[in-house]
Amino acid sequence: MEIDWTTITCFVIGLFALAGFFKGWWKEAITTVLLAILVFFLANPDIAQAVIDGANSVIAMVWSWFNTTNPPPQFDAGSTTTWLVVLIIFIVISILIGRMMLPSGIRRAGFAYEARPMGSIFGGLLGAFNGFLIINLIREYIDGRNLPSGGIPTEIALSGAQSTGRIASSGVTITATDVSTFTILDSYMPWIIMGLGLIVLIALLRSRVGLHSKNGFRKIEYKEPYGYKKVNYSSKQG
Repeated sequence: MEIDWTTITCFVIGLFALAGFFKGWWKEAITTVLLAILVFFLANPDIAQAVIDGANSVIAMVWSWFNTTNPPPQFDAGSTTTWLVVLIIFIVISILIGRMMLPSGIRRAGFAYEARPMGSIFGGLLGAFNGFLIINLIREYIDGRNLPSGGIPTEIALSGAQSTGRIASSGVTITATDVSTFTILDSYMPWIIMGLGLIVLIALLRSRVGLHSKNGFRKIEYKEPYGYKKVNYSSKQG
């Protein structure tokens, strides 16, 4: 079976661009920051290994509290599956943070935030960029060459150095055509992505969180991000 990698890439980018248009830039920016962290791990396998080892230590400690005789589940830093799971977890975390910090539906508090036109446009652009990062992260995880220890041989392999890649799984051969030779790890690209992630993180914090001084004390206040409007429950009902 053949799949067109370029078509899949365009589909993923378009899907995330559409989602970002409806969510607005602030929520998409959370995903951008987390994806930039994953790119950082790919560019620094030793740090990625240390993070996974730390997570395994925490899992082992919590597991020991239950006094079970079974060995604790452990992540393998060189496994494709491990990083695909981490990618999914990061996306879920970004969704939860977005809903908690910027609710889009009417909550018990009686208000919600809706994206304005400019917020939606920027959200669509960031969403497209996130889709581009996600599909390329998946490609790097399948390839495995930048995972700690160079990756562990699995049933899935993808050649990213040619225009045609071949994926084999459970005796079924899947050929991915039109696989670009460009990757997010080429040259200075990882550092550009990480730098953009840092800029987006600063924009996230400055647009939503502020410090207010009163009677000699500093108090954290939450602001309405650019490109959003706060809608009260009463106005929605009216």
